[in-house]
Amino acid sequence: MVMSNSRAGEGGGRSAGFQYAAAALVLFLALLGSHLATPLYPLWQQRFGLTTSQVTMVFACYPMGVTAGLLFGGRLGDQLGRKPLILVGILLTACSSMVYLAASGMGHLVAARLMNGVAIGLLSGPAVAAIVELHPTGDRSEASRIGAIATLASPAAGLLMATLVVHFAAPGNVTTLPFQLQLVGLAAALALFGGYRETILPENRRRLANTSFAPQGLRVPSEIRAGFIFASVAGALSWANTGLWLALGPAMVFDVLGSTNRLLGGLTVVGFLTTAGVVQLFTRGMHYRRAISLGLVLIPPSLMLICATLVWKSGLGLLAGAVIAGAAQGLSWMGCSELVNRITPAAIRASVLSALYIAGYFGAALPVVATGFAADWLGLLPAILILAAFFSVLAIVLQFRNLRFGREERAAVPPPPPAI
Repeated sequence: MVMSNSRAGEGGGRSAGFQYAAAALVLFLALLGSHLATPLYPLWQQRFGLTTSQVTMVFACYPMGVTAGLLFGGRLGDQLGRKPLILVGILLTACSSMVYLAASGMGHLVAARLMNGVAIGLLSGPAVAAIVELHPTGDRSEASRIGAIATLASPAAGLLMATLVVHFAAPGNVTTLPFQLQLVGLAAALALFGGYRETILPENRRRLANTSFAPQGLRVPSEIRAGFIFASVAGALSWANTGLWLALGPAMVFDVLGSTNRLLGGLTVVGFLTTAGVVQLFTRGMHYRRAISLGLVLIPPSLMLICATLVWKSGLGLLAGAVIAGAAQGLSWMGCSELVNRITPAAIRASVLSALYIAGYFGAALPVVATGFAADWLGLLPAILILAAFFSVLAIVLQFRNLRFGREERAAVPPPPPAI
């Protein structure tokens, strides 16, 4: 059971609005370093002699780590409370930054990416659940949107910071300064952490000795299973599209367009993530079914633009593809998050949200790793063509399923009483 708004003053005497904002900022700051590594991949690839498949494997360590963390984070967050898991996630993220600072080979990069992923996996479900439960008026739709925006906007801000460092910083600081700045952000997160309350009632929290540390299963209640499965598959597709840009976006600029401008490679990915976050601000109030539908509609043309760009070497086409793909990601993930938040009971919300994130990060890892190996074997263009065809077919299938669910939901709404 979560605390009601009537007890919102239990946060050091701070207002409900302040606590809600503090919880959202903590999530933002914790996620800020999620993709700091993206503009650094070409530098590490050159310094450590990595192949394209090895780069995608290093990238995939992050979603693999997130998945591992999510298997424990949601369930533990429902048992121990939201804040203990958020605190552990922040501290583990700081440890990963220190490993990056000491990196001298692929082994360090793998360890740091895994550690960072586990940290984000542990805190994501509890942090988003806390934001939803701390909303001053209990508006789940608005709180879900804020959580989804933070999930996308924060990595975009961190990626922009790392991109600017790569372009403007002294060569000796390029691969260390981003993680030093991340440690500063995590210190700010710890300061804000004390500014909001725990949302699980004390009588419903378990003692550590009585807590089950078994990994969370992917089972969800039967009454919400159909909606959850749809949201998880659509969410996995949206994150697979994201993984393509995060892992191979700079490579598409460097290797295919013949550009040696590190700023352009990083900014292309920043454009993707920024669009994904900004589009949610301008679609406030949009029904989640419509948001999912629009996101699915945009996936095939964004992929076709990428393929055309790789053939005709158009920087403008690559930028347009990134913007359209970002809009598809933002709309799809926003709709999927709101759908799951709406249908899930509060007592298991962190667990079910964690399961949704598992699906998303699973989708981000496997297709991209497969594409990396295919690129080493067939070349980047054939690998992207195969991936684009698969994603497009899946988007069309999900679109028809979404329309069917929408019709069923409208049919289940009772008609208004006749006017007297």
